[in-house]
Amino acid sequence: MNELLAQSTPLQITLFCLIGVINTLLDFVIYNLLTKKLSRIPANILSTSVAMAFSFSANFIVFQPGVVHAPEQAVKFIVVTSFSLYVIQNVIIYVTSNLWLQPVKAAQALSQKCPLTRNWSDSFISKNTVKLLATVCSMIWNFLWYKYYVYL
Repeated sequence: MNELLAQSTPLQITLFCLIGVINTLLDFVIYNLLTKKLSRIPANILSTSVAMAFSFSANFIVFQPGVVHAPEQAVKFIVVTSFSLYVIQNVIIYVTSNLWLQPVKAAQALSQKCPLTRNWSDSFISKNTVKLLATVCSMIWNFLWYKYYVYL
């Protein structure tokens, strides 16, 4: 079974997404709590740091490396994930909060059409739209680097 998991990219993608959902929920809950007192970038740095610690351990299940070299893999993981979380995510959050506002405007307009989300504040929609876009970009980056570099 370990060989199947280690060699099956579709299964890895499925498990990565499942763990990613749990990890993302953790990240979003912390981010939303922190943005009540902090601005978006510091809140994102703190929330993603907590999520990163969880993700390192959980992704051993996904990629099941043939040999575990935890210290070496931890360094690789931290470098790859740090770039994803602290550069890619923060650039996406900055750009979609300040320069390219169309995704937020589209999400706010869409939320008004759905009875479930109609009463959500523009601020809540904005901060979570930019965070979602940043998360998707970082997840793609992370999967490719984890599969082919971190968890070999």
